[in-house]
Amino acid sequence: MLSTADAAAVARAFGLGSGAVLSGPVARGQLGQIWRLDVDGASWAVKEWFASPDVTAVEANHDFSEAALAAGVFTPKPRPSVHGTAVADISGTPVRLMEWVDLAPRSRRLDPAEVGRTVARLHRAGEPTTERVGNWFATGMGADAWHDMHRRLVEAAAPFAGELEVLLPDLVAVEQVMEPHENPRVCHRDLWADNVLASADGRVCVIDFENMGPADPSQELAMVVYEFGDDDPERAQRLHDAYVEAGGPGRVTRPGHFTMLVAEQAHITSYACARWIGETDPDERERLAAWFRETPADPVTPARIDRILTAVA
Repeated sequence: MLSTADAAAVARAFGLGSGAVLSGPVARGQLGQIWRLDVDGASWAVKEWFASPDVTAVEANHDFSEAALAAGVFTPKPRPSVHGTAVADISGTPVRLMEWVDLAPRSRRLDPAEVGRTVARLHRAGEPTTERVGNWFATGMGADAWHDMHRRLVEAAAPFAGELEVLLPDLVAVEQVMEPHENPRVCHRDLWADNVLASADGRVCVIDFENMGPADPSQELAMVVYEFGDDDPERAQRLHDAYVEAGGPGRVTRPGHFTMLVAEQAHITSYACARWIGETDPDERERLAAWFRETPADPVTPARIDRILTAVA
């Protein structure tokens, strides 16, 4: 793992000057964390993974973020290493470097029209692909698996087992909307409010391209309308209309377009549950329980999907 003593090594690996200062970590995600590097009057974001990443995939998301920049998406510009690679090895720790952008806390109440235009630019930047869409974005759990997960939580005395039990009917019912991805192209696939943020100067900034890959743009658009519509029909309509006017290729017209959203809800929720069962550290269990509770706080349900479809029709 990185430490503040690695500042000079990181600066050298990416062709920066002397006198570097590394501080943090300043932010944490599920797969890694961010440090801040200050050198020669400029600041950089240093990404460190908790487990070694697939370097080929990191190079691909580097290329996609460059394509997004060229399409007009506001996103931190990545800096290649002195060897021209996206990733550099710092004492056995793979890291990458991006320009630093001051960002506001996460909010689902960003300007919906600007979010729509941003997603349209992203979708124009992504090339069509015949690559298979992974299960995380395309499949649900099924009734038997959901009920088995609840049984395991009860046996493990999970404090949120009752919350999952209340959710089960909707979790099972909403998976009935699922359909295959049509016309997939390279998409971001992680456009939650954690990764679409307001910058200090008010622009919509997209970060963290590491889940990029094939998806139907209509399905990603449906996920964004859900997240940033924030159950407000007017916001949902403004976002969808702005996306269409900006030339985005997707359209949200039927329940099946919510497949990716439903699949991600299923996999995120079940993953948090399974991790809690297998964890022994109290602090990590508390973090996983909080992650699980994001679903009952704002579940994707058949009724919610109907409201969004009515708003954007």
